[in-house]
Amino acid sequence: MFGKSIRTRLVIGFMLVMLPVVIYMLINNSNSRDIVREKVAETYRNTLDIYVGQTDHNLAEINDYLYKMSVLDSDIGLLMSFPIDSDGYTLTKIRIDAKLNRDVGVYNLIDAVFLYHKDDIIFGTDSVYDETKKIIKTHMDSMTTEQALAMNDQRTWDVRRDERMPGRYFLINFIKVSEGLYVGAIVKVEDINGMLTIQWSDGDIGHNGIFLREGNRLLQPLTETFEPVEQYDQISNKLYESVKDERTGQDYLIMNRTSGMADIAYRVIIPEETLLRNLIFFRNATLIAPVGFVALLLIYLVFMRNMLFKPLHELILGMKKISLGMLDVRLRKHKTIEFEFLSNTFNVMAEQIKTLKIDVYEEQLRVKQGELKQLQAQINPHFYMNSLNIIYNLAALNDTDTVKKMSLHLADYFRFIMKANRDTISLKEELSHIDNYITIQQIRFPGKLECVYEGLEPFHSYPIAALSIQPFVENAIIHGFKNRRQLFRISITAQERDDVGFLLTISDNGTGFSPEVLHKLVHNEPLEQGESSSLGITNVIHRLRLLYGEHASITFGNRLEAGGAVIEMIFPKAAEGGKAIV
Repeated sequence: MFGKSIRTRLVIGFMLVMLPVVIYMLINNSNSRDIVREKVAETYRNTLDIYVGQTDHNLAEINDYLYKMSVLDSDIGLLMSFPIDSDGYTLTKIRIDAKLNRDVGVYNLIDAVFLYHKDDIIFGTDSVYDETKKIIKTHMDSMTTEQALAMNDQRTWDVRRDERMPGRYFLINFIKVSEGLYVGAIVKVEDINGMLTIQWSDGDIGHNGIFLREGNRLLQPLTETFEPVEQYDQISNKLYESVKDERTGQDYLIMNRTSGMADIAYRVIIPEETLLRNLIFFRNATLIAPVGFVALLLIYLVFMRNMLFKPLHELILGMKKISLGMLDVRLRKHKTIEFEFLSNTFNVMAEQIKTLKIDVYEEQLRVKQGELKQLQAQINPHFYMNSLNIIYNLAALNDTDTVKKMSLHLADYFRFIMKANRDTISLKEELSHIDNYITIQQIRFPGKLECVYEGLEPFHSYPIAALSIQPFVENAIIHGFKNRRQLFRISITAQERDDVGFLLTISDNGTGFSPEVLHKLVHNEPLEQGESSSLGITNVIHRLRLLYGEHASITFGNRLEAGGAVIEMIFPKAAEGGKAIV
């Protein structure tokens, strides 16, 4: 049903036309992003390779410098030939100290170059003199043990940590000159990272840092590194690794490069938006394009709504109202010739249907009213002959008091019959009429009949169909009271049913319905004319259907234990104004 709508098909058609264009733009933008990412990442990787290569080259040059110093420098070779307290040792130490301070200025990467002996340390540095001396003493003492010397290859720089060192981490390497004498140098990791930061200005291009590594796994950062993504400790041989930060949803490119001179690795993290900053316009245009298409579609739909959808909707709504019986609906005129013709034709047809339905309804109403009066008239003759017979017998017995009483109740009874041409009466009026009838029957059968009411007071004002209860009381006396010596009791009770109305039950202790009659009553089958006062029961059922339709119901049954008939009637709830819901 939804797919057959004109509006739906127009929208789907528009989307089918625009969808290939949007898909092409998205694919083109994606390919452009991939190409730019590859090229820019390759450029950054080359820059990082050049920097790492240059840094390793500088460390290798420092190693060559230390080696040449240990072999070619005559002062270093002569130093240990003098006693430490001698003047020759002091003069040689002064010359070596001057050379070391000079060389520190030549090699910008070096923080300190030193000549270490367990009894003396000669060094040059750009840092705090006393702190540097303590650092050299502490670490060289531990690195020149026999076990440590056995693991030193004199080429690889060791990564060391000392809280006294700015940045805490530094690289140190040394070469043995003679027994107990070593020449070495210290490079601060902070200085190496400072030059790396120049290549990647933090917060502009990307984020950089230096890490301690073990094989292809990063162990810990050696610099105060800002990691925009969670720790990713694997070193890959790929050009770059693409990682998404789960916290911010940002995409980053991670590039790692290991050093050949120390167990360290250089890492650069670049936001993808930095790589693709030149494509922002095209990316935004691609993302905004579907929004533009949707806006265009909305404008198109607004135009089509006023021109086509709205008149169609009004026409369909008018047809639905007509089908529901709302015959006063009329369509307004439209600007288009086609819909103006449809509106005029619809209005004419609606007026014709309304006129025809009113005529049919009035005719049906006249038929129903005539049928209702006919049915009410059919109920009256049942009681005529019995009443006259009772009066005759009482007059024959000269029981004038009883004749008077009988006449009064009979007069009230017939007065009610003559006024019972109304569609509905109150339950109290119906019960008063039943009282008259029961009194007349009690005069006929003294001491053998009683009628009990229970729970009826709350429903006295409920409107019910006239003569809808009395025929069942009459039927009970006629058929359930046959050949009985004990007291015959009729019970009329009522109880409320939520949101429905109230349930009225008529029961007796007589013989009950015969199986054949009960079967026909339960299955709504027609009764034979002479069977169980079929005319009275059939008339009541018919009248209730005419007045209430499906809002009222009657069920028939027999009491299993005590015996007797049971009739349950549900009357609809009274609406505002005192009329029953019909």
